[in-house]
Amino acid sequence: MKKTTFIGNLVAWSIVSVLCIVFLAWSASMGGEFGDNTALLALSVYARPVGAFSVAALLTTLLVRKFDLKIGARMRIAWRVLGLVPTVAFLLSPVLIPVLPHGIAAIFAVVLLASMTIPLIFLLFGLFYGLSLAGVRPDEDDE
Repeated sequence: MKKTTFIGNLVAWSIVSVLCIVFLAWSASMGGEFGDNTALLALSVYARPVGAFSVAALLTTLLVRKFDLKIGARMRIAWRVLGLVPTVAFLLSPVLIPVLPHGIAAIFAVVLLASMTIPLIFLLFGLFYGLSLAGVRPDEDDE
């Protein structure tokens, strides 16, 4: 992993993690009552899964850098897809659910609700993303 990639990910995931933790602590101190403020209500839905993703991505990024992990180029792409696609779909769900066909939207909504109640899923997505930052192992042909 390049130093700039490491530092960029370290800074970005640290900021996101701290913001989510601060918001969750503040929300808990307020009792979770936001009245008619839809922005705070949306943040309360997104904070826990995004926080779990960012903490896992941050820790995995640190471990990948410390142990100088190297994996194949295709595996890096697979890890990145497995980490980012479900997370982006979750973040865009308010836009996606209304435009999807009814059956697919219902399945998507069930998966979405399950993932919000089980933060472990987003820990895995963050782990997958962090693994995608590993260095590229040279192919056997290159050696």
